[in-house]
Amino acid sequence: MLRSKTRWQPVEAKEPLIRQLAEELEVHPLIARLLANRGLTEPQQARQFLQADGSDMYDPFLLDGMKEAVARIREALDRRERILVYGDYDADGVSSTSLMMMVFRRLSADVDYYIPNRFTEGYGLNEEALKQAKEAGVQLVISVDTGISAAAEAEVAKELGLDLIITDHHEPPEILPDAYAVINPKKPGCPYPFDMLAGVGVALKVAHALLGSLPEEVLDLAALGTIADLVPLLDENRIIASLGLERMNQQRNPGLTALMEASGVKPPVGAGHVGFSLGPRINASGRLESAGIAVELLLTEDREEAQSMAEELDRLNRERQQLVEEITREATAMVEADPDRYRRFILVAAPGWNVGVIGIVASRLVEKYYRPTIVLGIDEETGMAKGSARSIAGLDMYRALTECADLLPHFGGHEMAAGMSLPRENLLKLHRRLDQIAGDWLQEEDYIPLSRVEADLTIGDVDVDLIQELERLAPYGVGNPTPQFRITGAGLSRMQLIGREKNHLKLTLKDGDRVLEAVGFRLGELAEEIAPSAAPELLGELSINEWNNRRIPQLIIRDIAVPHLQVFDWRSNRDKSDQFRRLAAQSGSVFVFRKEPRAANWLSTSRVLLWGKIEEMSSLPPVHQLVLVDLPPSVEAFNRLLQKCSDVKRVYFAFGDAELDGSLARTPDREQFKRLYAYLLRKKQYQVPSELKGLSRRTGLSPRGVAFMLRVFDELGFVHLTDHQLDVVPQPAKRPLSESHLYCQQQEREQVQHAFVYSSYKELCQRTVSVISGDPK
Repeated sequence: MLRSKTRWQPVEAKEPLIRQLAEELEVHPLIARLLANRGLTEPQQARQFLQADGSDMYDPFLLDGMKEAVARIREALDRRERILVYGDYDADGVSSTSLMMMVFRRLSADVDYYIPNRFTEGYGLNEEALKQAKEAGVQLVISVDTGISAAAEAEVAKELGLDLIITDHHEPPEILPDAYAVINPKKPGCPYPFDMLAGVGVALKVAHALLGSLPEEVLDLAALGTIADLVPLLDENRIIASLGLERMNQQRNPGLTALMEASGVKPPVGAGHVGFSLGPRINASGRLESAGIAVELLLTEDREEAQSMAEELDRLNRERQQLVEEITREATAMVEADPDRYRRFILVAAPGWNVGVIGIVASRLVEKYYRPTIVLGIDEETGMAKGSARSIAGLDMYRALTECADLLPHFGGHEMAAGMSLPRENLLKLHRRLDQIAGDWLQEEDYIPLSRVEADLTIGDVDVDLIQELERLAPYGVGNPTPQFRITGAGLSRMQLIGREKNHLKLTLKDGDRVLEAVGFRLGELAEEIAPSAAPELLGELSINEWNNRRIPQLIIRDIAVPHLQVFDWRSNRDKSDQFRRLAAQSGSVFVFRKEPRAANWLSTSRVLLWGKIEEMSSLPPVHQLVLVDLPPSVEAFNRLLQKCSDVKRVYFAFGDAELDGSLARTPDREQFKRLYAYLLRKKQYQVPSELKGLSRRTGLSPRGVAFMLRVFDELGFVHLTDHQLDVVPQPAKRPLSESHLYCQQQEREQVQHAFVYSSYKELCQRTVSVISGDPK
């Protein structure tokens, strides 16, 4: 058995509805199931999802405040007023700023942009920046991806005589800023039909309203911010992402093209490339320095300049990665040094930790430990700690922080992520309170990650045509996750470790004539936990492997389970200390020896049993991994042990055959005993050992066999054997061979050898499973 690392949660769907959807859309039933799993049960709604057509975009003027905002912008354009686009330093804010700048330049506006510095100014509109704008002659400020909470700053703008248009997508507070216009689909009373746009999505709607048509030339920027900001890729976001990725692959934007080259991304670019390669490089500038270079990259028309800036962003990203690795190592060391303290909630803080990357560190710790996590950097001059939080399913982080509001001068966020600042002296109190909240709100099973299972498939269901049809659901992201399927019903044909460092796992599954290859990246350590006889259940994503002009289906493994008893054949005489040490570290490991073992460091953490004392034990403690270090003394002893191990998940046959040296592989039969005894009667007295060699040669029996049979004859009283002489006893009492202890012992040894030493792996598996199932053969 092998437990999965996550809880596999099947998505429930109504079969009649799926069949109806498949018929009406003329799609594969699996595609219909995936659509239903995403709540797309109406045929028209599902059809729009699959088509992702720009004509399905909503009227931008449905956004409350849009009419007033567009009228004011057009007035500014007519009067040649100076306009300032005020953005944010993340990928959404950068792409929003760049999109608005590109549109305004198309309209020949007198426009500039401003993005605050994360470290010196912090997030959002600030008074000093507005004053500087006024001094520079700005008359209209348009915020993108920020501003919905800037009530005080809106008052400052009004006092300065600046008209402020706020475009944002974050959750609005109870009191909205008193600005010239506020555009936010989440705003109370806003009639817009979709409220999950990213900041760049809202900026795109402003551009659409201003230009009178959807500006296709900025869709790649809109897709960049939408995907990177992790908003649900449904409804309009799906259209933006789909059309934007198409344009991105046309490589019309020199800056994006240069960034793709610098990050090693080759067309076709997908949502994964944006999320894991392009987005992080855009973010790196704002996390470490100024986000201005990222905006300039997206706006430039000069390819050489674009290449230079893209390389700089790539350098900053490498620096960011190094910082993340360093802080993650330090934070991990804190957790590992006191695991009980962080068993339910992780809160770590240290001076000097870069607040621009600690959100990423918090995500890393959640990935590693699956605990709600807060990571904070401490400013030693002010004594304030500033940090980021990431949560797990079951604990609403914003609600938890609200319970601790008396300790937190500033905090904000949502269910799964938050930011905060607090005095250093409150850290211990905050951790204790959050730890108690986690204990009250979460159950033990909540600390095991959930994996969504879209459907159960056999390898007979999987082919290239089906995988190609699955691409109709791309791009994948939040709200439209890459579908994961559970593959069942197949045996393991082959298992390999691949990659330069042999840290990737490749499995070949077979069911009849059908074969499916499965690859688990960085899952190589599981090879020792999967037996060759396993019929594993795999959770993963389907893809097409193209190699040598061949296109074959492939599963990218995300998790593995083996739901049955596993048998491992480790029979050999080589040293197995390393394997034993790894097994000993697992709970429920029991090692079985013939006699008391010599001290070994791996034995200190494990349980030891002796074959000779098992019979005396009425019951055994829970045994999950049973390791047979020495040969069982008998088949019956093996059977009795396994019958006592009702919870065993794995059995390891880890003995060698060295202890068999000098023993007979086969017990002489009755005819061989008769032949030897008949020859002994000819002379009746023999010198030992000189004449015994002649006995072997004349009878055709092996010297070892002859020696054994003579000891049996001696035990039964047929001969009298000393170190120097053998005498045949005249007229001995008739006794069967079965009365000889030596003979019975040899028969038992022969049984053990054939059952456990000379048997094939398949026979070992059959014997073990039959005993566990209560039907020993």
